[in-house]
Amino acid sequence: MGVYEEQIVPIKISRLAEYVSQRKRIALEDALVYIYSNPMYERLYDEGAKWWYLSTGALYDEFEAARNVESRSFTHEEFEFYAYCLENYAIRKQISGMRAWVIFKESGANEYVIDNYDLLHTQGLEYVLDDIQRFINKRKK
Repeated sequence: MGVYEEQIVPIKISRLAEYVSQRKRIALEDALVYIYSNPMYERLYDEGAKWWYLSTGALYDEFEAARNVESRSFTHEEFEFYAYCLENYAIRKQISGMRAWVIFKESGANEYVIDNYDLLHTQGLEYVLDDIQRFINKRKK
């Protein structure tokens, strides 16, 4: 990555966070979560794509498009179970829900829980949490 990208991308992210905050009527910290959890974030540093040249509004549109492509639909029951697993994982590990969410997202455990809902929701909490931890550990290797 060039020096130019290292200098301009943080400024772009700051402006984008303010824009997201205003458009979505959320706190700046939540806007940063929106940015950092979006697949477009990593593309900002792609020298070949030069995404940093886009206006803040155009970047926002790209982030929204990427977010909508990655979004999956799932049932209320699947989401409720996912949130249940996420919160219980955080409690077990004595970490924040946000930290647990990051771990799930980075490891793919979020998709694992939803994809295996039919099996996992019939098991006890300890089994489910142990199974999720095994999945996360395998992904770390």
